[in-house]
Amino acid sequence: MSSHNTDEIATKRHKEAQKEMPDSTSTISTALASENLDFYYGETQALKKISLTMPDRKVTALIGPSGCGKSTYLRCFNRMNDSIEGVRLEGKVLVEGHDVNARDVDLERLRTRVGMVFQKSNPFPMTIADNITYGPRMAGIKNKAQLEEITERALLQADLWTEVKDRLSDSALGLSGGQQQRLCIARTLANEPHIILLDEPASALDPISTAKIEETLAHLKERYTIVIVTHNLQQAARIADVTAFFMLGEVIEFGDTTTMFTNPTNSVTEDYITGRFG
Repeated sequence: MSSHNTDEIATKRHKEAQKEMPDSTSTISTALASENLDFYYGETQALKKISLTMPDRKVTALIGPSGCGKSTYLRCFNRMNDSIEGVRLEGKVLVEGHDVNARDVDLERLRTRVGMVFQKSNPFPMTIADNITYGPRMAGIKNKAQLEEITERALLQADLWTEVKDRLSDSALGLSGGQQQRLCIARTLANEPHIILLDEPASALDPISTAKIEETLAHLKERYTIVIVTHNLQQAARIADVTAFFMLGEVIEFGDTTTMFTNPTNSVTEDYITGRFG
């Protein structure tokens, strides 16, 4: 089947699914939320009337075809889209009940509270220890013992301590790809966020490294709210408590992951999960 025909089928099923989408947000305790969120890149609308609530201390997965708005939506919660010229947002984006776009929001504090890990690992060209303590030092922490405690705690939480505890003065660039990504997670944790956003953090990793990242996230959700964008449906099924399926800038279905993957409420979700398009 050509990609053109596939897109036509997906679009048709998407329109049909809008009539079937239930309100599945009412029973979820809110950590992150959006209300009637519209987002534009210039004249192009990337997100359309997105209203979601995401639970505290759980993993929420955002799935859907490329270009459907998942990463754009994720970046709304710590305003990473602000640096893009010509963007415009309507509606509300809420972090723990507070509108992140309110005039009195301290952007630096927001991004400390809502940490982010990107698709490509981006360790700083400095030692492993200095990567971890960079944020705390910028926040004014100078005490050596305190910085050492932060380093150990963050690396333990990221399941990396035992692998690097004797190499803290080595360059972070000498770590493997999977270790670098867990270092980036640890660097985020060092800032003591409440929420962690991850944009396809394992897409460039081998299966063993991917499994380690997933194991790390399973441990972290006991203390943090986690939202992950992933193209890997098996990964979403393995680690996510709730899942939102995006299509053409809209949310088709949102709810319990196991239910969505075994008994989706509309045809477009089933078609995507079973590989009929995507």
